[in-house]
Amino acid sequence: MQRALDWLYRNRWPLVIVLGALLVRLHWNLLVHPLGDYVSSDMKGYVSRADQMIDKFGAPNEYHAFFPYGTHFLLALVKALFGKDNFTAIGVAYALMGTGIVYFAYRVAERISPRKWVPPLLGTLLVFYYPLISLGGYTLSEIPFGVFMMASMFYLVRLVQEGRTRDAWLTGVTAALATACRPQILLSIALFGLVWLVYRKALPKVRWRHLVYAGIPLIAVLGFSAARMYHHTGRVGLVSENGKFNQLFGRCHNKKATATPTQPGRGKIRFGPPPLIQLEKRAKTAPRSWVQLEPALGPELEYRGYIADAAALDALMAKCIRKTGFLGQVKYAIVNVLLLAGYNTPWPDSGRDLWRPRAIWWQGLYTTFVALPVVLGLVTLFMRRTIASYGLIALHVLALMITAAIYFGDTRLRAPYDPLLLLLALEVYIFAGTWLWRRGKPLWDRWRARRA
Repeated sequence: MQRALDWLYRNRWPLVIVLGALLVRLHWNLLVHPLGDYVSSDMKGYVSRADQMIDKFGAPNEYHAFFPYGTHFLLALVKALFGKDNFTAIGVAYALMGTGIVYFAYRVAERISPRKWVPPLLGTLLVFYYPLISLGGYTLSEIPFGVFMMASMFYLVRLVQEGRTRDAWLTGVTAALATACRPQILLSIALFGLVWLVYRKALPKVRWRHLVYAGIPLIAVLGFSAARMYHHTGRVGLVSENGKFNQLFGRCHNKKATATPTQPGRGKIRFGPPPLIQLEKRAKTAPRSWVQLEPALGPELEYRGYIADAAALDALMAKCIRKTGFLGQVKYAIVNVLLLAGYNTPWPDSGRDLWRPRAIWWQGLYTTFVALPVVLGLVTLFMRRTIASYGLIALHVLALMITAAIYFGDTRLRAPYDPLLLLLALEVYIFAGTWLWRRGKPLWDRWRARRA
């Protein structure tokens, strides 16, 4: 009995934070913002693909290969277990995953921060962190990706600190699951490999065998992904085919693109990223601002062929690059990165009058208080004494910025990383405050002495 009480006391903070996060998310997903009431647009796409997977399991469907499959696989599993229309079960599943994000963020902070009060502070903030609570109320990929990505980060930190084989496997498994939801994590994985080669002496407990163990589940998932891609499309690829389509927006800065099919059985598809649609409005609301859409060939582009037609997309991007030149593309890349920090309100809340003001307020807090410290925190990636702690967070930040520069930035797409970004910003504030205190206190004492 005493051992149990001792364990409860030692873990009082994570237990309280996990319970609080779960209750808040269950209340949101089941009572305030039921997921079944918001099945439209992208949310409807995930739900429809999950339903089609259950109804015609294994049947080829070209459009199923356009998006990463992890989220609709997960939805299909919940639907198969609890009923196709049981959005209560889906709401509970998303609440559990959202709670998992908070839990793993707490554990990462516990291992990285030298200050015992930082993990409880971060955890308490994340319990009520609206951007993640809000996204947990939609059947989107941010929450599934976020929990697997945060889990992989925790196991990676533990691997770096302790060098255990089990953590190498767990890092690989969770990173592979995150890849199925959003393959952008592959860039973070590649950057870690590069960092390990450069800073091997600063990461002495990570061995070649650990990289091999972590790579096995990742290779397995990529192999399955390639087989699935070929099964659905007859084409060679990995997780999804939407990468080049998204790249079109990054290189041309169009707000919408329309693909008109040339073969029977394919439908006309029109899509526009919400952050670029919002960015276009700055031509009227902030005409003197440097941050503008400035489309290369016009705000809306059309091409004939399937939505993922590589030849058509490459041709359009080549035109845009010729039109803007190198400096124009550099500006696009910078603006894309800035869109991670602001200049857009996270969708879907941006399109809903009831939730838009709350989303704008929270996004304003991030832009004002978090964005700059996170950028300053990138320096930890280039310091041997911090590469094994804060540098691992900075690695994700750099990968996110590179991804945004190539494609486009979005405050919603940044949200799964927010627990790490908040932790990095907190540590930067603590460092700056400590430095100012040490430098400023002697000056203050001298000033008081003179007045006396």
